[in-house]
Amino acid sequence: MGNGRRTSHGREHSRSLVGLLVLACAGALLAWALVPSGAVGQQYPLPPPPPPPPQESDPPTEGSSLTPLTPFPIIRIVGRTMRSGSKITRLTVRAAAGAQVVSRCVGPSSRCPYKQRTSRIRGERGRVRTVRVRGFERTFRAGVLLRVYVAGPGRIGKFTSFRIRSNRPPRRNDGCVADIVLRPVRCPSR
Repeated sequence: MGNGRRTSHGREHSRSLVGLLVLACAGALLAWALVPSGAVGQQYPLPPPPPPPPQESDPPTEGSSLTPLTPFPIIRIVGRTMRSGSKITRLTVRAAAGAQVVSRCVGPSSRCPYKQRTSRIRGERGRVRTVRVRGFERTFRAGVLLRVYVAGPGRIGKFTSFRIRSNRPPRRNDGCVADIVLRPVRCPSR
């Protein structure tokens, strides 16, 4: 290309200029386009406007098409409070066979037996079973957060967390999760 000039990187740039066409209304940018120089007075069609954003009804909309696990899981905890935290003697999950149970411990590694474990409730499909989360049956110091999820593919499952406190029972928080990706969703009304 003999009509261009070399830059410090060895590439040639064309001498033809490009103009910037900006359409604005009341200070808001409506559209912009690069147009060749010398195209003064020519008309260029504007691109179609972007589609409007989807209207949000009650969040989340993706969980509304899912059906809850049946029977809906029950998570129970038994133990006693201590000055330094809580001693959990039994933590059980009652759900249909085939459901996935995920248990997570959030806190310093010295206070958690593990970070996460996943298991599946065994047995004949549809049969209701009660299983223990034995890894959480121990003494925990105050400040540790225990989370238990019960989920199934394409279904709305249960989420329960226990915040260990000193001289008081653990603070319990219940909610729902969608699918096995454990995405929080609004619980369906019963």
